[in-house]
Amino acid sequence: GLGSSLRARVFQPNGSLLADTARRSGFQPNVDIRRHRDKSWRQNIRNNLNDMVTTASGWFSPFDELPSYVERRRQRASQYAEVIAALSGEPRRALRIDRDGNLMLSVAVPVQDLRLVRGALMVSIGGGKIEQELANVNIVFLQLFVGVLLVTLGLSLYLARSITTPISRLAAAADKLRQSADMSSRLQRLPHRNDEIGQLSDSLIDLTDELQKRIQATAAFAADVAHEIKNPLSSLRSATETFSRAKTAAQKKQLLNIILQDVQRLDRLITDISQASRVDTEIIGQDRDPVDFAGLIDNFIQMRSQTHSQYQLRFDHPPMPVMVRMNQSRMVQVIDNVLSNAISFSPKGGMVRFILTADATRKRAVLDILDDGPGIPDAKLETVFDRFYTERPSGEGFGEHSGLGLSIARQIVDAHNGQLTAENRPEGGACFRLVLPLES
Repeated sequence: GLGSSLRARVFQPNGSLLADTARRSGFQPNVDIRRHRDKSWRQNIRNNLNDMVTTASGWFSPFDELPSYVERRRQRASQYAEVIAALSGEPRRALRIDRDGNLMLSVAVPVQDLRLVRGALMVSIGGGKIEQELANVNIVFLQLFVGVLLVTLGLSLYLARSITTPISRLAAAADKLRQSADMSSRLQRLPHRNDEIGQLSDSLIDLTDELQKRIQATAAFAADVAHEIKNPLSSLRSATETFSRAKTAAQKKQLLNIILQDVQRLDRLITDISQASRVDTEIIGQDRDPVDFAGLIDNFIQMRSQTHSQYQLRFDHPPMPVMVRMNQSRMVQVIDNVLSNAISFSPKGGMVRFILTADATRKRAVLDILDDGPGIPDAKLETVFDRFYTERPSGEGFGEHSGLGLSIARQIVDAHNGQLTAENRPEGGACFRLVLPLES
């Protein structure tokens, strides 16, 4: 009715206006006069924010594309497409822009008596009412946006501090460690960090510790190599200096034999050093396949029985295959190095036994290599695996072994997640035990 924000108009089937809630009798406009009130500063802020949102939204859905609302003094149904549709029995709505730039929404529905259309009812709302509702929605969305933005900024600052600060500390510590000459220094663990940053810190610490160990091992290896090469070079120098002063052919022949032995020793030493330095890299880059360990050892013994015909090689193994995942050529090298060591200490005609067992409970294969030699001093059971360590048996010439065979063998076994140890047998002789994980 009068004074309401809604306006209703009824049109007759012939298109003439029958009733209008915005007019009194005689179709005179209803004028509502109110006192103008000054707007508060809060209202001004709301209006300014709403204007900003409305302007921004107008870029995407401009109101200029909407038709204009023109109200004539004598209204007819033909002036409104929705009313024409309602008089045809079809409800319809329309959205227009009035002369003040405000939205006006109108809905027209047919007035029917059963199936007979008696007229059309058009209800409209405008005069800034829609804009006011949209403004309220805009303000609510703007408040939500500002709240979410503040929460996001706060979380971003917190996460940035909790992530970048410890990473910066790790980077600074790593740079300090890089510039430090003390190889024993290490990164400090981050306190009270049990999350991914803490795991990263632990991984970096383990990585730097492993790198330091490898650097130290490389330095020690280089020092050992220099020491081992220096011995035959000193012998060569002495022999060559003496050769020029030798007077008899026998002396010259003896000096030439010494020079030849030293050259052979250098060649053997350099070959073994080169092999030892490539073991880790080659094993990491090569594939490992399931192999019948018993069949591998059996084939190896058949080949070595011809090479070492002066010794007895015996192999005891279970009837079933013993499957182990390994690099086959490298594992043959391990067995060959241990066999060479056993034969060098065994008397002529002695026996070297290979005993293979499969421990299904502990999921491992165990190979014992037994010899008839004098055994190993108890204090040297671990030292025999050090680089360049040699314990020469009686009757063997100096320099025939480089002292790298057992060291290389242990490197290979360690890379296979196995163990290679030495012990003495109660009845005499040494026992080298090779333990490898069974293939699941």
